[in-house]
Amino acid sequence: MRKIYLLILISFFFLNCKEKAEFNTDLNPTYSDFENDREQRNLFGKVKELEQYKAIFQNGKDTREPLPTLKEKFTEFGSLFKTEYFDNYGEITQIDQFHYDSNNFLIKSISENHLAKQKTIQLISYDSINKTTTRNITINDSLNYKFISTFDSNDLIIKQIKIEAKDTVVRSYEYKLNSNNKRILEKEFEEGKELSIGTYKYDDENQLIEYSNKYEWMELLTETEWENNRILKQIDYTISADSNKHLDRVTEYDKQFNPVNEKIYEKSELNRELEYDYEFDQFGNWIKRTVKMKEHFANADKFIPIYIESREIKYWK
Repeated sequence: MRKIYLLILISFFFLNCKEKAEFNTDLNPTYSDFENDREQRNLFGKVKELEQYKAIFQNGKDTREPLPTLKEKFTEFGSLFKTEYFDNYGEITQIDQFHYDSNNFLIKSISENHLAKQKTIQLISYDSINKTTTRNITINDSLNYKFISTFDSNDLIIKQIKIEAKDTVVRSYEYKLNSNNKRILEKEFEEGKELSIGTYKYDDENQLIEYSNKYEWMELLTETEWENNRILKQIDYTISADSNKHLDRVTEYDKQFNPVNEKIYEKSELNRELEYDYEFDQFGNWIKRTVKMKEHFANADKFIPIYIESREIKYWK
């Protein structure tokens, strides 16, 4: 059993990509209902390994030596096999490893956090008859948790039980679907108390154009603009308890759903802006991106390069 979440992507700090840098392709990004981890990371082709590096500009001119920020390995069926995370000095901070059964379902994960000196082991089992997933989590061989999740016929979670020592917490979920079997309403409860309400709105093409997640004291709202069945722009707002709507950011994307322009707001006023220029490989994955920033809060009149990210990608044959 595999639970699939709709992803409302909160973008990186990127900006306008020049037309000459855009990879000329008919590739179609996947925006939701991901088949595997590769799709969720917006990767094209059968990616086997990915290493990402970051080189920071000094005074807007020369860059420092590139340092690793992320390394990922994927199975041939597209799921993560191993992930390594690094800090700003290129030192490794965490390693995650994943194990699968013969049906490609995740059955075990091991996470070692070097900073917290914490080792977390997760064991997962599936009951297809009762549509439940059980996760047993052990931290440093002492602290134990158990999560039992139950799913409906649409593979949406409807109940989750968390057990820790003698404490048990139950969360439940309710949904309303439209005629195309897409969510238009979801509610989350804990011990009967409503925690959040999510609402979805679609256009005539059944494309998501608005998503709202409302809590007791605030609401997060994302509006999405489409062009030729591709996401062109997303606008994020925060609605406070007094019902005032505050603009947070506006993100524009290229055809492959790479953020190319992002405007960041403070109290609905433009604070800073980031610009991203890309280079791509033959599969349509970016292998270099240069980030530039304009500080509107300081009345800057031009973009200054701040860092370059590069990726080395290997593919399954």
